[in-house]
Amino acid sequence: MKVIINSFSLLLDILGAITIFKFGIPEKIDKNGHQYLILEQTNEVEAKKAKYYEIYSYIGLTMLLFGFILQLISNFIK
Repeated sequence: MKVIINSFSLLLDILGAITIFKFGIPEKIDKNGHQYLILEQTNEVEAKKAKYYEIYSYIGLTMLLFGFILQLISNFIK
């Protein structure tokens, strides 16, 4: 049982790290959806894209957190 929990937690850590790598630092996205070439206009597509990136970065962080917690728990299982 300990090996299964530890292996699952490592898998969560890897998936979390990959997710954060892909979505953690969005490139060329303004979180408010503003376009700087056109004054006072909001780009709804960019705003939705920023929200999408934000959600997946939190999912990645949550996977990392649960992976570490499961590794900690597996250390105390006999």
